[in-house]
Amino acid sequence: MQEQNTSGDRFLAALTVGLIIASLWIFSPYLNYLLVAAVLALATSHGYNALVGAIERSALPDWIKRRSRLIAAGLFTLFFLLLIFAPLLYFASETYNQVVALDIVAIKQTILAMIDKAQAFLDRIPLLQDLMAKFKARGGSIVNGATIEAVLRGAQKVAAGAGGLFGQVVWILVFYFLFNLYGWQILNFAAVVMPTSLEQEKYLYRECSGTVAVVFYGTLFNMFAQGVAFGILMAFVGDHNALYLGVLAGFCSVIPIIGAALVYVPVTALELFAGNWVNAIVVLAFAWVVMGFFIDNILRMVFIGRLKKAFGFEYMMNEILILLSILAGIATIGFWGLVIGPSVIALTLAAANLYSALSDEVGHEGILPEKEE
Repeated sequence: MQEQNTSGDRFLAALTVGLIIASLWIFSPYLNYLLVAAVLALATSHGYNALVGAIERSALPDWIKRRSRLIAAGLFTLFFLLLIFAPLLYFASETYNQVVALDIVAIKQTILAMIDKAQAFLDRIPLLQDLMAKFKARGGSIVNGATIEAVLRGAQKVAAGAGGLFGQVVWILVFYFLFNLYGWQILNFAAVVMPTSLEQEKYLYRECSGTVAVVFYGTLFNMFAQGVAFGILMAFVGDHNALYLGVLAGFCSVIPIIGAALVYVPVTALELFAGNWVNAIVVLAFAWVVMGFFIDNILRMVFIGRLKKAFGFEYMMNEILILLSILAGIATIGFWGLVIGPSVIALTLAAANLYSALSDEVGHEGILPEKEE
């Protein structure tokens, strides 16, 4: 009888695994959206649970309290729509309009004029005269050739392909809402199916969610703060589209190492070309001091520190490893790799630490948390 039960359990386990694989195969066109939505739900799970608890403890009517998860899921989805996806859609549509309206002849003339001005300025330095002459000859041949036109045609194709971004945003938001609403059921099912103890599962969840939350909230704050700061600067300096450049600087700030330099360096070059030396110095100084140092290194760390105290999440990943995982995630997946990459590495390290602790018979001391009463 016991052997029959064991065989039945094995059959049910194999059947469940097979059906899960079949379900993933059916949803294969949406796996990218599912993965992004799941990681976003994991990153915001602390805030979501806190909001659910606040609604349930409030003096609101009982019929609202009974729908606390539905309300919290809707509010967080609306938050993402307004704070991230709306600027993303604006950026994509505005980029498409600007790329389509580009004048290739005017761009070539502007680039050649900038090269001439740079050569005239650096000709005062004898050591750089030969280098600038070669650079001008090489740059002129590139600009007058088919390279610039090919680059612009490629940019137009990329911008045109951004039209499908709206559909992606819709699916990500739908799955994000569902993961928030039914996430506790999914986690309970995984806890029952996984052949691990509840304490081990809590450890894996805490390590992964803590790392992803730190990366996500820190990146979101940095993106918002740098975008707003640069947009305000552009409203007072030069004749630029302040809203577009602010959104562009915010999204570029998520790129490790380079960051918003992709925006403020060309703006500085355009101001220099126009002869506005004061504006160029102001833009460059503001970008280095306010955006690069104050916001990225001080305000962001203060913001993360307050969030850690408020929600109590922790992470053990090294900052360099987080940076490398972000770079690898962006290179492999794209924009959303900045949260997916660290989540995969964090879960891998947590599982490796857990296995190492069990293999060494450490038990629940050291790496593993103490068992809650």
